[in-house]
Amino acid sequence: MAEAASVPQPAAPRPSAHVASPQTFSIRDIFRDRATFGKFAAITGLMMGQVFPAAFFGLMLTAIYREKGLPLDMFWVFMLPSVPTWLRPLWAPFVDGRGSKRIGLRKTWIIPCTLFGACAYLSLSFFEPEIATLWIIIAILIVKTTFMTTQDIAIDGYMVENLADDERGVGAAVMDIGRNVAQFSSWAGVAWVYGAYGWSAAVVTAASLLVLFSLPGIARREPPPPLQAQRRHARGERPSLITLLKRPDTRLILPLVMLISFGGGLISNLYIAYLVDVGFTVRQIGPLILAPATLLGTVIGATATAWFLNRFGYKPTILVSAFLMIPTVIPIIWMGSIDKPSLLTVFLVTLNAIILPSFITIAMAASRLKWSSKTQAATDYTSLVVAATAAAAAALGVGGVLAQHLGWYAYFLLSGFFVTGCCFVFYWLFDRVEAAVDTRDRAELAHEHPSIETTPINIGVRHGIG
Repeated sequence: MAEAASVPQPAAPRPSAHVASPQTFSIRDIFRDRATFGKFAAITGLMMGQVFPAAFFGLMLTAIYREKGLPLDMFWVFMLPSVPTWLRPLWAPFVDGRGSKRIGLRKTWIIPCTLFGACAYLSLSFFEPEIATLWIIIAILIVKTTFMTTQDIAIDGYMVENLADDERGVGAAVMDIGRNVAQFSSWAGVAWVYGAYGWSAAVVTAASLLVLFSLPGIARREPPPPLQAQRRHARGERPSLITLLKRPDTRLILPLVMLISFGGGLISNLYIAYLVDVGFTVRQIGPLILAPATLLGTVIGATATAWFLNRFGYKPTILVSAFLMIPTVIPIIWMGSIDKPSLLTVFLVTLNAIILPSFITIAMAASRLKWSSKTQAATDYTSLVVAATAAAAAALGVGGVLAQHLGWYAYFLLSGFFVTGCCFVFYWLFDRVEAAVDTRDRAELAHEHPSIETTPINIGVRHGIG
């Protein structure tokens, strides 16, 4: 923020608002002081709180209904709870620009939405997951998603505004680790509760974890908005979705985010259903396969990617990710050719499928943080997350139909080549996106309207962490 303290004249050259710090921020720097640790604990806790129930209902619910006999070409119904997520940019500017200064602009929304979301989750305990109750469960999940996506908007703004530019690469890796630790706990713990004590106990456990892990973020004192947002408020302007959609950088970023998320969703969203067809049960998939593989794979993959980003930059990381997709899917296809593969074999294949895609996952997550404007942080980042979520949900529906008609082997091979192509597109567009974002940031700090004709500054410095 120090570099934005004085506003330069429009004609005077100035460094990028996103210039990386000469000394990069590493994972161990999270623990350098109490304030930094508290900031990462709050952000990670809020994100993990969401994942505990979402991992169980969003991923394991497909496996539960596959066991109940739901055909693959009916999996499109699981896209419906994502509809509020696709629509939330419509009310994101309202959430982004309003809130209590005493409570905190973001916490004004985080606190009530967390409680209402937990209540919606708890109501699912009254309906066992059967074919006959499918539509009731889907309807409740739609209501739940409305609350949780509103909470998401506030968390998105909180995250973008609290992470410094040089913290964002490590921040993306830490959040990926935290998210997958929550998935580990959900698949191992909540899935075990489901197997041992039933649906109602699992639902109560998941909802309780949502509230518990949100407490650090709720308790932490919220810092004031960034300088760009304060200036926007002083001018009497409010966050605007129209402004976002008209910006030149958005026309590059949103399609790219959707492409990468759709490609990744083709593999990850149907992997659990694939394991069911291979011959494993929900009780085996959760605690014995996905949970330990996710925990170990994320720690290895995210840590390696954070180091690689820090050492070589974004473009080499994206390029390497393109060559890792086929080695990701080949073992998956090979596993399906084995008659009754062992748990160890499935664990190792799953571990490989988590570690290798970390390069593209972390690179895109850090890029989304870098590319969000601090003038309307929640609106910007929410729109990017919506684009990613909508594309991944679409991949579930499209992937189910493709897998039904192509078969699992051809489906995973086709998906691997498709994602490889997506990575090359990411690599090709990266410099153009960086130039557009630099132009936008300079214009916002200079009180100008972003224009593609404005001469972009040197973008080479943006290829490192932050």
